[in-house]
Amino acid sequence: MTNPYKANRITENFYEIDQGGVRCFLFIGDDFALLIDTGFGGELLPVLREVTDLPIKVLHTHCDRDHIGASEAFPELYMHPAEFACCKKKNNIDLPMLPVWEGDAIEVGPYCLEVVLIPGHTPGSIALLDRKHRFLISGDSVQNGTVYMFGEGRDLLAYEASLGKLQDMADAFDVIYPSHGDLTVTPDTIGKLLRLTREINGGILPVPQPAPAHMPADVKIYEKDGVRLFLQM
Repeated sequence: MTNPYKANRITENFYEIDQGGVRCFLFIGDDFALLIDTGFGGELLPVLREVTDLPIKVLHTHCDRDHIGASEAFPELYMHPAEFACCKKKNNIDLPMLPVWEGDAIEVGPYCLEVVLIPGHTPGSIALLDRKHRFLISGDSVQNGTVYMFGEGRDLLAYEASLGKLQDMADAFDVIYPSHGDLTVTPDTIGKLLRLTREINGGILPVPQPAPAHMPADVKIYEKDGVRLFLQM
């Protein structure tokens, strides 16, 4: 049974849609609303209708099940094409996705969200940058929860490169909104994750901690400076 959704206003026309363990984001424009991800699944649309009656477009940060769970309820779905095949294979559903590309800019109300391709967590993971309002929506790739880096589609070398890319852009934003963990984290979280990932890729491993019992036995937690990765070593 999935947790209920709850809409929490962040600022004007910008909402967190919390589902206890994962969050989505809603931007309300003049002609449409843009929903970033759809959570685990459940009664999402009625919660959105509490704050807007506009048509809703959905943009996915990536295709993990906890980000597409309620997507079948929406007619207009977007995702980076590097996720298309993975989405169908992982989730055993064929959602009618439309493409977004690196550098695309989605204007919704006062917000302009620039698509930044950051493969690693999944092949087509994206972040969304609003340069005017100086924030980044990071999906799963930057957070102070534990980043899943085991299983199909994960690539630790690509993840390191993507963190370096975000680090180079860090003067463009002051706050990061992740899908898991705290609602906001600071840009220095990118550097912490980058240092940890570089060390692991370089063969310098922190002492691993056991992962939760429901995970495969060879998955461990690698942690440093308050950031963590689930890895299968």
